[in-house]
Amino acid sequence: MLVKKLAVTAAVAGALLTAGLATATSASAINYDCSSGTVCLYYNSSSHGYGAVFQQYVDIANYSSPYNFTFSAGNNGSAGAGVSVKNNAAAVDSWYSGNFVVYYNSNYSCSFACQTIPSMATVDLSATMKNNNASGAFR
Repeated sequence: MLVKKLAVTAAVAGALLTAGLATATSASAINYDCSSGTVCLYYNSSSHGYGAVFQQYVDIANYSSPYNFTFSAGNNGSAGAGVSVKNNAAAVDSWYSGNFVVYYNSNYSCSFACQTIPSMATVDLSATMKNNNASGAFR
């Protein structure tokens, strides 16, 4: 009888766990916009669902000059679409096999602050760097 009770209890617990996992989703789960060898800068942080995206393929010394790079609607929504990338990024998703560095200043200057994003990582920018990104480089 004890074995049967344990088996029923285990089956019920397993069913509840499976149901809970099947319905659990993360509010901050990222839907990938990037492809291999690139990084994506997002208008919002993970806690706000990332929003619009800017996909970067090459080093950019100044997100606003000579071009005014802007965020576009992507897989994570359109919040921030059309807004300048310079000084408006909150998160970075790296699909690059090396480090990517976000700089506070233009021309890759880390004289005040910068943040290194590790290979293949998705990172919210630090309090200093959030909305303070002027340039970005693959390193």
